[in-house]
Amino acid sequence: MGSKSNLAESIKEAVSSASRAISENPEIEINYGGMGSSLPNPPNSRVELASFRGKADSLACIDRFRDKSIFVDAGTQRLNALMHEMENIRVEVLGSKKYPGIASNINAKFEEKCSLYESFEEKDDILEISLEAWLRKIFLPNISSKKTNEFLKQWEKEFEDKGSSFKNELINSLENQIEFAEISRTLLKALEIDETDPVSEEDQQEEESDNEDQATDNDSSEEDSSEAGESPDQDSQEGSEETEEEIGDVDEDAIVDENQEVIANQSWLESLVGQTANFTYKVYTRAYDEEVTAEDLCSPEELQRLRKHLDQLMGSSKGTISKLAHRLQRFLMAQQNRSWEFNKEEGILDSARLHKIITDPLTPLSYKVEKDTEFRDTSVSILVDSSGSMRGRSMTVAAICADIISTTLERCNVKTEVLGFTTKQWKGGDSRKMWMEDGKPENPGRLNDIRHIIFKSADTPWRRGQKNFGLMLREGLLKENVDGEALIWAHDRLSRRIEQRKILMVISDGAPVDDSTLSTNQTNFLDLHLRQVIHSIETQSEVSLIAIGIGHDVTRYYKNAVTIHRAEELGGAMLEQLTDLFKVD
Repeated sequence: MGSKSNLAESIKEAVSSASRAISENPEIEINYGGMGSSLPNPPNSRVELASFRGKADSLACIDRFRDKSIFVDAGTQRLNALMHEMENIRVEVLGSKKYPGIASNINAKFEEKCSLYESFEEKDDILEISLEAWLRKIFLPNISSKKTNEFLKQWEKEFEDKGSSFKNELINSLENQIEFAEISRTLLKALEIDETDPVSEEDQQEEESDNEDQATDNDSSEEDSSEAGESPDQDSQEGSEETEEEIGDVDEDAIVDENQEVIANQSWLESLVGQTANFTYKVYTRAYDEEVTAEDLCSPEELQRLRKHLDQLMGSSKGTISKLAHRLQRFLMAQQNRSWEFNKEEGILDSARLHKIITDPLTPLSYKVEKDTEFRDTSVSILVDSSGSMRGRSMTVAAICADIISTTLERCNVKTEVLGFTTKQWKGGDSRKMWMEDGKPENPGRLNDIRHIIFKSADTPWRRGQKNFGLMLREGLLKENVDGEALIWAHDRLSRRIEQRKILMVISDGAPVDDSTLSTNQTNFLDLHLRQVIHSIETQSEVSLIAIGIGHDVTRYYKNAVTIHRAEELGGAMLEQLTDLFKVD
């Protein structure tokens, strides 16, 4: 045991020294294990050591070759996520060329990453790893592998046909971060990676023209509506009907749990409708929307494999979050039993009052009884943004935290539900196809197929629901995000609970984004709806709403919110927020 510990410490020391040398930064801090770490703890296997060193070398290259103040927006969440990966490749290639000794470590890291994608069968699910394989083959032709060639099979022809002209530009711009980013953006546009609908170039041009005309019409219609006194009232009525329909649909179909009493909260619906006077949110069609459980999205075997992968990723992070979670548990239990009733005729002998027997022997013995502090029944719902920008470390940590916090709250008899929200497709899916077949009417409203996921319902025990948390790591699941409707859905599920106290926690990394909707409506369409929903909950609902933003400031939306800059900070932030809300009023 001691030798293993000594070996781990030796590896840490060696890796830290190498990182300082590569980065040329003597103050670079490489942490190991725990939620605040940059790296997992050193592996026990020599086979895994090269990949571990590769991860450390990658961090050092980022510190050395990347200016973190530079950001080039590609226009969509998916493209920005791919741009980020391309930038990681750039710094790793620079490090490999400057220090040939780390090239094999970086390649081992890539090999390990490839193994995570081996079970994915759909072409779209392996896009990211295939693009990385293609770029590494361009930049480092002498360092390749069988796995690189395997992942290139489905995408290489497409990459070569549409992206071969960019090869030299990419190679020549390696030293210039901004130039490389601009070329990467142009390359991704040329590859048409963000296009999934079979839309021709002619249709796309026609669509863009329609959007421009639509924007002009919107401006004129706003002026007309301001001149006509009755229009706002009409819009308000239409918005009210739309909102009632929207929430009503969810109320009918939402899963509450077997034999669970349903408590309707009509005041919430009324308050939400009251906020629609200046803005009308509409949906083009709900025919393709879905509310699904994790079991509906993949096979039991796949769920088991993903759960195993999540357990592997947890490592010592689980231990750190568990410590924080146990602190919350002790806090909650202390609130439930923390006071005494004195001067009782039976119970536990009150030793603090024994001295009275000496001064007055005729004084009867005094007893005390532990008094139960009124602790309100509580239900907690954790709503996780399951969009493409969350993929990677953010989603991994969100899954770990949801897993550990749900089991912690369960021990304290607090019902916990874990939900996710995304879309079924990129670029609109079947909803957009219907819209195009209908002649592309103006201002269609929300124009994508939304997908709301129940990872764990409130009445499902953690031991039965834990297998579902691994689904959050499934790459093909993460698409776009319509936050406002997701909040309504999660709130409605929570408001029907019989518990006295209800807490809704939202975990997100930014604003609502759905390219199909935003390209056919006013640019702030989803943003306005989200603000409307949040305002209704915060001012009219009995549900306590809190939000945690990962890397992006969400305080501009939510009153009760905190922003973290590293995914590793999520566990502590969640528990701190929950502790504040659980304090006895």
